[in-house]
Amino acid sequence: MNIKTFVFWVLSFIFVACSAMATTISDVRLSAFSNGTGRIVVESDAKLNSKIFTLQNPNRLVLDMPKSVIKSHVRRKEFKKNTVVSKVRFGKQGSDTARVVFDLSRTVEESHFMLPPEAKKGIWRLVIDLKPNSKPVEKKAIPQSVKPTTPKATTVKKQESTSGLLPFSKSKKVVMLDAGHGGQDPGAISKAGRYEKDLTLKMAKETKKLLENAGYKVVLSRDRDIFISLRGRVKKAHEAKADLFISIHADSAKNTSARGLSIYTISEKASDKEAAALAERENKSDILLGMDLDDYQQEVSSVLIDLAKQDTMKESRRYADLVVKEMQRTVQLLPNAHRFAGFAVLKSPNIPSVLLEMGYMSNKKEEREMQKSSYRKKLGQALVRAVNAYFKEVGN
Repeated sequence: MNIKTFVFWVLSFIFVACSAMATTISDVRLSAFSNGTGRIVVESDAKLNSKIFTLQNPNRLVLDMPKSVIKSHVRRKEFKKNTVVSKVRFGKQGSDTARVVFDLSRTVEESHFMLPPEAKKGIWRLVIDLKPNSKPVEKKAIPQSVKPTTPKATTVKKQESTSGLLPFSKSKKVVMLDAGHGGQDPGAISKAGRYEKDLTLKMAKETKKLLENAGYKVVLSRDRDIFISLRGRVKKAHEAKADLFISIHADSAKNTSARGLSIYTISEKASDKEAAALAERENKSDILLGMDLDDYQQEVSSVLIDLAKQDTMKESRRYADLVVKEMQRTVQLLPNAHRFAGFAVLKSPNIPSVLLEMGYMSNKKEEREMQKSSYRKKLGQALVRAVNAYFKEVGN
């Protein structure tokens, strides 16, 4: 082998090795939500170390991905416009950085997150959400919703002298309160023979008044002692176009000394064995009463809904943490009060949802406390403060 041939093979080896180390971009997709937010999804075979920034005059979003290559079929792809992105252009920045430029129809607020591969698929997904900065329709609607609620909010402040209970803004949001169990499904039963279904309904009705006084539109999944399937509860939340879903329950345990409030958000992996067992008990309520949840997962299996669900899970966790912050000033909490489990009633892909366990029906002292209207009012006021803080954080 002469020196030229040797050099050729060495350079070829180096080129192949460098190519193998590069992250491959296998797809770029556009989608949009009904609220006007545009979504960009970038699929790759490894986690992207990307740089994302916006430019104006004209409005653009630039995505730089070092040590990455974009497959040729992605570059040739014809993209349909979404609510924000009008055009997609591909290029390079330097020798090894792949660049994608998204021409925008308006200025936006950008947020992004990375989704790890699902089992056996090995595909990473970078998700970029583009929220339009200006929404003139919402501004016009502001004066209409404040008139009927302002007097009530003022009354609550005078009677309770409790900070954080007034509406954070003049724009009315929709909160769905879901009283757990009902009808032939009693839920947990205390030693005194009291039913969880009755307690959760009382709590939902009382909290409804507090939220309405604070300027929110509130919808109850049930307002009387009837059975509603888990799927039916989620459906009602969608029909009401709820901005937040709060399912109200009371726990039960073999250990009668167990007590304390907790709050759950959705996760396929439970935070502990107790959380897993609780989710299993709650999810069985439909099966025991003749419902079939086997196809529920199929309804949330598409990629776009899966991505929406990931974003919603983040917002659900945000609200749950705010509830814990407010409740710890008011009542006793379980250790690690924010927990995770696979509750079917929380599986709405686009409504932030939490499940509140007020306490333990199996603990005599705590069960007596929960039966008191004054105690439930303290819980309700903490929920209202958390709702106000949540909507203030996520913006109007």
